[in-house]
Amino acid sequence: MSFAFQFDREDDVYEFAYCFPYTNTRLSSWIAKQEERDIDYFYADILCDTVQQRNLDIVTITSPDNIHPTKQKRVIFITARVHPGESPSSYVCEGLMEFLLEDTPEAKALRDHIVFKFIPMLNPDGVALGNYRCSLMGFDLNRHWTDPSRWAHPTLEATKALLLEYNDNPSVDLDFYIDIHAHSTLMNGFMYGNVYDDNDRFERQAVFPKLLCNNAEDFSLAFTSFNKDAVKAGTGRRFLGSCLSPRSNCYTLEVSFYSYTTQSSQVIPYSVDGYINLGRNVAKTFLNYYQLTPVTSLLPHSCHHQSTNPNSELISGRGAHGSQTTEQYFKDNITNRFE
Repeated sequence: MSFAFQFDREDDVYEFAYCFPYTNTRLSSWIAKQEERDIDYFYADILCDTVQQRNLDIVTITSPDNIHPTKQKRVIFITARVHPGESPSSYVCEGLMEFLLEDTPEAKALRDHIVFKFIPMLNPDGVALGNYRCSLMGFDLNRHWTDPSRWAHPTLEATKALLLEYNDNPSVDLDFYIDIHAHSTLMNGFMYGNVYDDNDRFERQAVFPKLLCNNAEDFSLAFTSFNKDAVKAGTGRRFLGSCLSPRSNCYTLEVSFYSYTTQSSQVIPYSVDGYINLGRNVAKTFLNYYQLTPVTSLLPHSCHHQSTNPNSELISGRGAHGSQTTEQYFKDNITNRFE
């Protein structure tokens, strides 16, 4: 692709962006705005410093009753922007956080039952430098989860240490790890999961994408897949899926840089609001998953973009044994989560 552009005003500054920019400054301003609200269910801290001495922000959203160290708690851990050029992931993450901070019964139900942990910008140096995929030192951080260096990959090392600490804490059930990305070729939102020898675990991880498809018109089951490609061995989703408790669901959530296709085959370009809305729909899906609201579609139609990938039977509704639907598996295995 090429295009011509005429610089017709000498006093103007011209900037070209691959997608809608989302800067370190925007994240810092958003965090400061929430802190000014002085609400007791929002906590922001600094997990570590980057190579260039920037802050790695970590945000916690939950009811203050869940903060007590000995209280049994369920944790959902979400990261974004490990690849600095993938700015849509930041808008998805912001939309998810904003939904949880609202003064609504749905948001309160989630805060009361779940501790949400966010690292909204896992690669602040790369974002500040305008890199597309790598860190300050030229590393693709999402290939170094197996053995991160405190010197070369400090944000990754600190994040990994915290996740493993939660995994080893008997007072913590680490239910989800979701790493948010943007995709440069495929359309819609979709997820990547892992392949497990344990059929129960393999079936269980299919529940959340199916529920999300019921809630988000831009989410595609056709592009959702579960794999163990060798080239992805160092990613957060693959590494954590191999070392966290079998109770933990580990995903990559992808969203297109460009557009999504509706059930009626209409192609709609993504906007900032579209990315934010996908994040909000992810939050609504946790309501379904934990049965904090009835398990019904929030859309006026059934789940669309049915899968044609090798895992199609699993995520289209039939379990690995070919008889149990995803909905029935949900009812049998994800009930009474808080009793």
